[in-house]
Amino acid sequence: MISEKQLEANRRNALRSTGPRTEEGKKASALNARRHNLTGQVTAMTDADRIMHDAFSASLVESLAPEGAMETQLAQRIATDSWRLNRLSAIEDNLYALGHSAHSDDIETEHPEIHAALAAAKVFQEESKQLQLLTLYEQRINRNIQKNLATLQALQAARIAKREAEMKEAKKLLQLSEIKGLAYEPIKDGFVFSTAQIHAAIDKERRLNRAYQTDFSRYKPQKLHAKAA
Repeated sequence: MISEKQLEANRRNALRSTGPRTEEGKKASALNARRHNLTGQVTAMTDADRIMHDAFSASLVESLAPEGAMETQLAQRIATDSWRLNRLSAIEDNLYALGHSAHSDDIETEHPEIHAALAAAKVFQEESKQLQLLTLYEQRINRNIQKNLATLQALQAARIAKREAEMKEAKKLLQLSEIKGLAYEPIKDGFVFSTAQIHAAIDKERRLNRAYQTDFSRYKPQKLHAKAA
């Protein structure tokens, strides 16, 4: 059962935490809704959180390099779940911060580090169920991230393999057309590559073959001469 001293401390803290009172404070904590341009869902966040969320998500999605609707959906889910995971960590920190404030008067010690340690222990004792829920949510989100990441990587691997096979065919058909003196139009064979891209792939393949056949131990690297201004 909560003590009278603790009850009084909670009442004092409640009086302190009445939320923003000024117009500027109310505007700063206001939630603004927006429809997501990829998912189409409406979400509400503060302006500051929205800026950080969008920057975090965009950076993570870009690093995953998705192509097409399904890959983009998976990348967006990974970014969203990663944001949620970070938010859980912040909630845990803030839960302990709230406990530190709530127990500011009922822990009898003048040593600040001891006070912080005892306040943390109090939070763990009183909020163990909430902390356990946070851990459970974290595990579920982690599983979702790993599952979606594995699916995304499998789709990307299949896409890359298909593209490499198609490029191999396109190179052979272009070279055959050039031997016959004919212009080659990749689109007629269902390829999305341009002739310039196919020529670039052929050139790269030739240079790699020469590189693999060259004994570089016999040569010294030539010094690069700076271009005249």
